[in-house]
Amino acid sequence: MAGGINFSGLASGIDTAALIQATSDATRAARVAPSEKRLTELEETNAAAEELTTKLDLLKASLKNFTTINGGGVSKTATSSKESVLAASVTNSAINGAYSVSVTSLAKNHTYSFDQTFASSSTALDAALTGSEPALDRTVTFTVGTGGQQETVSVEVTDGSFTISDFVTAFNNASTKAQASLVNTGSSASPAYKIVVSSNYEGTEKGTITRTALGASLGVLTAAGEDAATDASVTVTGIGTVTRATNSISDIIPGVTLSLSSTGTATVRISEDPDTTVSKVQDFIDTYNDVVKYINEGNVVTRDETKKEVTNTFGPLAATRVDDNALTALRSAISASKSAGGTAIRIFADLGITTQRDGTLLFDSAKLKSAIASEPTSVSDVLSSFADTAAKTGGTIDIYTRFNGLIDLTINTNKDAIADLNDRIQETERQIERQEESMRARYARLESLMSKLQQQQSSLTSALRGLG
Repeated sequence: MAGGINFSGLASGIDTAALIQATSDATRAARVAPSEKRLTELEETNAAAEELTTKLDLLKASLKNFTTINGGGVSKTATSSKESVLAASVTNSAINGAYSVSVTSLAKNHTYSFDQTFASSSTALDAALTGSEPALDRTVTFTVGTGGQQETVSVEVTDGSFTISDFVTAFNNASTKAQASLVNTGSSASPAYKIVVSSNYEGTEKGTITRTALGASLGVLTAAGEDAATDASVTVTGIGTVTRATNSISDIIPGVTLSLSSTGTATVRISEDPDTTVSKVQDFIDTYNDVVKYINEGNVVTRDETKKEVTNTFGPLAATRVDDNALTALRSAISASKSAGGTAIRIFADLGITTQRDGTLLFDSAKLKSAIASEPTSVSDVLSSFADTAAKTGGTIDIYTRFNGLIDLTINTNKDAIADLNDRIQETERQIERQEESMRARYARLESLMSKLQQQQSSLTSALRGLG
């Protein structure tokens, strides 16, 4: 029977099961418990390190708003004197100024429709077709786009059962640049469906539709109506007239995207945007302070004194230096960020950003707005200098958070230690199990010996009584 039946101490009166359990518990306390405690600490450190990575990545994302590649540290704003003509949006790289923009035409896609109408979407396109006609005579072919952007779409009408809905489906299955549909030009009581083909793109390069072939047997589709594709045409003072295939134009005025709505003339003015800049800096401050507070809390060591015993409880980050090193690197980057050409505005403190005793940053938004008003370029230089150092690929934050970065290396080292500890605990448990088996066998032999001795004693006692 598995495990056997233990009759503990029947001969000796000793609770052998309790002795064996006490011995095992003592071994676990000396050899297993410390490993389990260390295992828990390493797992908590890894979880904290992963959370730190997340927080540092959020900081990196907030700092990208100020990098040189994104236009620098000061946000810009653009206003249009006639929103009905065009709207404008800008990046930080836009240059302050006023631009007169005249829109003479808008970009639009091409719409092609057959004049014939049909009473239902299930009406046959041409009920007279037998299907015996040559395929070419039963095929409509379109080209969509021009040059390298051109696509050829052919729809073969099989026979008299081929409906106008079948035509739309066949066209849409064959095309990636245009869309066919059925439009009811009549009423719900008296439908009059037309086949309409519209390009998916604005402009003449991708949006032009041409019916290049109409099968001789498809006489019902001879007439058609068109609204041709056009390009947008704008004239910008100091630049000249340009045409584009879209109404969203971002390659005329550097850092500015024009969204055209109608023809006409509007003036676009570009200037600094202190409020947006303050909002983005505040986001950076909040994210940075969250990192600092998380590291401070993770490094706390709590001392608990009970009579003569002193127990130190370490925070999940207290056992590693990677968090402190990351924070030191960030602080060094802040200290090193300067504006070389600034006069009154040269360092972070001049932007209203100072360090408090706990390492967090204090932000005076009014001082930043004043700095933007006096030296916007210097403000941009200070912010972009720090952002370029901290947030670029291979920068301060990336060194710690990237795949196989410094935090990853710490986590992987801990994982190796965790695996070793688990192996050690399992081996110790196997040793304890063998120790218990050995002790049970020794106690069983002891009980058997004592039982025999007790039987001999009983026999001798009975013999002695017989002699008396």
